[in-house]
Amino acid sequence: MKFLNVVASYTSLLYIFSTQVLSKTIEVDWDITFVEANPDGLLKRRVIGVNNQFPLPRLEGTVGDTIIVNAKNSLDRPTSLHAHGLSFKNNVFSDGAVSVNNCGIPPGQNYTYTLELTEQGTYWFHSHSGGDYADGLRTPLIVHPTSETMYTKYDEDIILTLSDWYHEEAYTLGKFLTSSKNPAGYEPPPNSGMINDRDKNSFPVSKDTTYRLRLINTSTMAVFHVKVDGHEMSLIEIDGVDIKPVTLNSVELHPAQRASILITTKNSTDFNYLIHADMDPAYFDEVPDTLTMNITASLVYDQGSGQASIEDHTWDTINESELEPIIEEVYQAPDQEIVIVSDIMQLDDGAPHGLINGITYRMPKVPILLSMLTMGEDATNPLVYGPRSNAFVTGYNKTVRVVIENVHLDAHPFHLHGHKFQVVAAGEGSYVNADEIKPPSDDWNPVRRDTVLVPGEGHAVIQFVSNNPGAWPIHCHNNWHMMFGMMGVIVEAPLEAQRMIKYDPSQIESQCTLNGFKISGNAGGDTGLNLSNAPSSPTMINYGIHAKGIVAIVFCVIAALIGISSTIFFAKQLSDDTNFERRMLLQPE
Repeated sequence: MKFLNVVASYTSLLYIFSTQVLSKTIEVDWDITFVEANPDGLLKRRVIGVNNQFPLPRLEGTVGDTIIVNAKNSLDRPTSLHAHGLSFKNNVFSDGAVSVNNCGIPPGQNYTYTLELTEQGTYWFHSHSGGDYADGLRTPLIVHPTSETMYTKYDEDIILTLSDWYHEEAYTLGKFLTSSKNPAGYEPPPNSGMINDRDKNSFPVSKDTTYRLRLINTSTMAVFHVKVDGHEMSLIEIDGVDIKPVTLNSVELHPAQRASILITTKNSTDFNYLIHADMDPAYFDEVPDTLTMNITASLVYDQGSGQASIEDHTWDTINESELEPIIEEVYQAPDQEIVIVSDIMQLDDGAPHGLINGITYRMPKVPILLSMLTMGEDATNPLVYGPRSNAFVTGYNKTVRVVIENVHLDAHPFHLHGHKFQVVAAGEGSYVNADEIKPPSDDWNPVRRDTVLVPGEGHAVIQFVSNNPGAWPIHCHNNWHMMFGMMGVIVEAPLEAQRMIKYDPSQIESQCTLNGFKISGNAGGDTGLNLSNAPSSPTMINYGIHAKGIVAIVFCVIAALIGISSTIFFAKQLSDDTNFERRMLLQPE
């Protein structure tokens, strides 16, 4: 046994050394601009591209590499970029969540994002500002395994993004949807769906070859079911977590979720086969007759071959609890529990709002990370982050359980930045016994991911270890719901963050100032618990009795009494007249 331990240690050191020697830095310059494009083939409009290009260039590297993105904002408004799924340990400013751990890039300004590729898998790089990613500011981010970490063998990658598309700019559409003109919180269906941000796609393949199809749902709100005609599919990854292979007929992806499936091509080139990406109508408020729900691409064995005709369009339903990560993380009883109740409703400003525990998120005047780093001991008090930040403070290196109760009819794909979490429960209805989760075995290795579906009027229970100090958003990744304000923030180990996160205030001060943020203090930019300058937000409608209501009730009562009195008076008069007539008729002639 001692010999085996020595060998294991030597192998680990060899892997670390080889990774350091072979790792490289990939640097790209991105000029974020508006460009004219017609991606769905139906309407040409203004979209957001990079270097006058749309779709955007992909980002790819290998475990151990570092990608540096020098971003210039040539838009007419602030924007930001977020590498969805990366952990950003000791590099939280590059997470890019505006008002949480970043101030965003002002128009005409530059910002450098450093992406350290420590975890292999399928990710994506997108804006974290308003509706910009719905307008095109999104692209795949692929972290390839090394030869030592390729747990499942395959020959080639095929990357497929799945997206809905609107003919009206989301930036403009969002202003209407979040106003009092839309009190019921209506969410418009898209005008189309796309694969790889274009209307037509074909992928040349060779026979007897194993392909890894990397699927990324980059949609605003659409849910996709993906299947490949005539080929057995094997699921090997979800959200950057390698899992033991599972054979299935189709895979379901909610906004921001990713998956990898393996297919092995046939030994004949007689036919070509369709890849189906079907949008699920159950997640739309309405389905227009003009909306094509089945999006397809083609696996081309031979340009001269015909398309195979296969009519099976059934969808699999996978029990995620049966998925098992290859790298084990054994379940631990929680040290801390956070409860999130999510909802969407009209507030007292007449507009729809996304709520967490009855509060809609509003940007503090100081980004939450900067409050963490400048408030000293007070940083452990959730009050310093303001009444509208939905801040949840954790300790360091604790097992944190988050119970998400969804009381709204719509499903919510909840994403947590900075972590891949264990999903320890999920389903319909309220989870009232979250403290009684019983592991099926002592070595239970629950599925891990970074975006979990919380069903309508359902629940999900997730857990993570708070070993990544920083400020991490937790929010619905239906982009309309996020714009409604359905977001909170995990304020993770603030005192440890003050010791571990190094930064130069002068490097961020100008950008923060240009975007209207301060760089120190509490949510209002003040010290201690003086939150008089913290942002306010709409609140729940009070259906109680107000002064105007009391006056109205008084007048209603008076009017009712007058009405009753009048009725009695006239009824008495009528009765007297009737008795008089009766007496006159009874008198003898």
